[in-house]
Amino acid sequence: MVMGGMQASAFPNVGINLQKAIQKQEEVLKKQAPADGFKFGIMGSFEFKTVNHRFQSDWQDVLLRIKSEAPGYEQCSSDASCNPKLRQWRSLLDDLKGLPVDVQLARLNKSINRMARYADDAKTFGKKDHWATPLEFLKGKADCEDFATVKFWSLLELGFSNEQLRLAVVRDQRRGIMHAVVTVDTGEKKVVLDSLFDHVVEERYILKYAPIYSANLDSQYAHIVSKQLRVAYLNRLEHQAKGLVIRAAAKPKPEKAAPLARVPFAPALAQYRFVDWT
Repeated sequence: MVMGGMQASAFPNVGINLQKAIQKQEEVLKKQAPADGFKFGIMGSFEFKTVNHRFQSDWQDVLLRIKSEAPGYEQCSSDASCNPKLRQWRSLLDDLKGLPVDVQLARLNKSINRMARYADDAKTFGKKDHWATPLEFLKGKADCEDFATVKFWSLLELGFSNEQLRLAVVRDQRRGIMHAVVTVDTGEKKVVLDSLFDHVVEERYILKYAPIYSANLDSQYAHIVSKQLRVAYLNRLEHQAKGLVIRAAAKPKPEKAAPLARVPFAPALAQYRFVDWT
């Protein structure tokens, strides 16, 4: 996908009265903060279901091609003559099954990022834009939505529900270009899997990305982002965090255990936060 030259607007033919959507957003922003019942979309956006979006045909086409390939994925697990790259991917998924969610996400993101190198669609597929299937991706050349597509499908195979996942086309507001990632709602937090870095990042720490389009197997969404919405979103998260602290403090203190031996502490890469959404 040639993302760099696209315009910021992503709302032609969204299949909904955009003016009504904007009016709804303005109603939300007139209040000091969205009502408790207001549900933020991914990355603190205002989202609404859409049809006939400009990315819809690309997403639906790649899903159809994946489904036609899928029977061969399982066969590869027991076929020694299978393509080595495909066997590597299948082995990765087998190894990840049953592990804690955070471990699955971290290892999957890092491993998939190393299975291909970035290449422009025009050079790889001979056309301006092509969304690759896993078999095409595993030939070793891919761009951002190809990495995201393989991660999305891998997570489905690992047992994540369709409702937990989104493939998202975003605008990187710092670099001024389009990009594609996968978002995952683990139930405890919402995280982003990105081809640009190996560690998994919580949504709240990567709000330099403004979502434009997102989709899973059966639903598609358009997104509106504003600074006011982002502030309200972060305030909501802060208040929720304070509530957790208050509830934790109200619980009876456990009996004091013997002090543990001090060990050197090396901060993990995932602890570095990327707060850049202005």
